[in-house]
Amino acid sequence: MSSEAAVPVTAMRPIDKDTVHRLCAGQVIVDLATSVKELLENSLDAESTHVEIKLKDSGLSSITVVDNGHGISEDNFATLCRKHWTSKISSFEDLEDVSTFGFRGEALSSLCSVANVSIITATRDSAPMGVQLEYDHA
Repeated sequence: MSSEAAVPVTAMRPIDKDTVHRLCAGQVIVDLATSVKELLENSLDAESTHVEIKLKDSGLSSITVVDNGHGISEDNFATLCRKHWTSKISSFEDLEDVSTFGFRGEALSSLCSVANVSIITATRDSAPMGVQLEYDHA
């Protein structure tokens, strides 16, 4: 482990309904490229310096993203893939200060609606011990 400063953990919370409607946050995963882009942006938002993307059967069987980002805290497991839940904003006005690519959870929620999603995560404090989360779209 390096002696880097710990990344502060921000709790997941619902976006208010007015903001949801203004953002059109019900994002839809329309193709493979969009799926990979969203997953890559999640890795970059987690301050990853190394990201590896593997496609099985040209992405039709699976997409695997491995990174060295800060991981997902256990406090966020239950809400990670819920629609309109984010750690980035509370209101529409917060968009002015967003310095990340996406709204974590919106892309995962959309992916969960069309595919089985498996997430293996470890925070810097818990590594090398990790947790596997399974989200079944059925």
